Amino acid sequence: MNICLFNSCNSWGGGEKWHFETAKNLSRIGYNVTLCAQPKSALANKIVAEKLSHSFVKVRPRSFLNPFKIFLLVRLFRAQQIDVIILALSSDVKLAGIAAKLAGVPKIIYRKGSAVVVRNTWLNRLLYRKVITDIITNSEEIKRKLLERNRNFKPSSKIHILYNGVELSKFSPLHANGHSGKTIILGSAGRMVKQKGQHFLLEIAKILKEKNFDFQLKIAGIGPLLLPLKKQAAKLNVTDKVEFCGFVDDVPAFLNNLDVFLLTSLHEGSSNILLEAMACGKPVVAFNISSIPELISNDVNGYLVGFGQCEQFADKILELANKPDLITEFGKNSRELSSNKFSLEHSLVRLQEIILS
Repeated sequence: MNICLFNSCNSWGGGEKWHFETAKNLSRIGYNVTLCAQPKSALANKIVAEKLSHSFVKVRPRSFLNPFKIFLLVRLFRAQQIDVIILALSSDVKLAGIAAKLAGVPKIIYRKGSAVVVRNTWLNRLLYRKVITDIITNSEEIKRKLLERNRNFKPSSKIHILYNGVELSKFSPLHANGHSGKTIILGSAGRMVKQKGQHFLLEIAKILKEKNFDFQLKIAGIGPLLLPLKKQAAKLNVTDKVEFCGFVDDVPAFLNNLDVFLLTSLHEGSSNILLEAMACGKPVVAFNISSIPELISNDVNGYLVGFGQCEQFADKILELANKPDLITEFGKNSRELSSNKFSLEHSLVRLQEIILS
């Protein structure tokens, strides 16, 4: 079977990680896989380094209006005899999805990883009904959001839920008894963009500092909001408590240095970093929004608090700090959930079922 994974995003995020890792793992188990990416993108650099089969395609928001661009992709898909194509972005659906349809690709899958409402426009109705054969969402909440205004877009049977998978052997817990010392180490990781809500982390740090709580907060990631966040930390007088770690290459080592993982995103799908923190046996404190409750069970492997409720968020951190046994219990439950529901092996089996259905 010939599979094409098409992702034209320039930056690196959860969707790009999924396409990259999926290409490697499907190739490993015997599928013929080609990755299509934007030239000079973060994904393209990783493809070249890994020596994966690929094609680079320059995609812009209105590329689907260029018949020559569509024709080139039709010719590419026919030459490669593509049986299945998995698309990452709405712009990919418009361009590569239409080209795949014209090329006679039997299965055209749109993997939707963002829990935002889809507009009910004539173009979306056309694409979802006539071009896309199947949809993958990586949480129940994303599926709900997709159908919220679009009940007739696609039969429910053609919308498949596939949670992200974690390679458990890479994310083993380092320590599992209480926390690592007197100073409790809190941490979070993600792109420095509005969606990730890191400004809430700094508000929470301010509250904890005012309570004379002994902690350090490590925030990993880069992005356009890094400088504004550093300025906010200075304004809130928490620079002595907050460390901006920049881009972290060794994510397991970063996570294993933490006692509690924090997530303050405005919305998430099947968050990779959250699943990786769980695989490292970390208790989690997060906002009770979007797809987060599908990963974190309140009072089981962490705490869920109301969105934007920074005082309550801080109280839950203090509760964990005062109950080391609870950190151990929640951490073990996180690891168990990862093993039972969110392993890479489970995800690959489910993906093959979708591809072959």
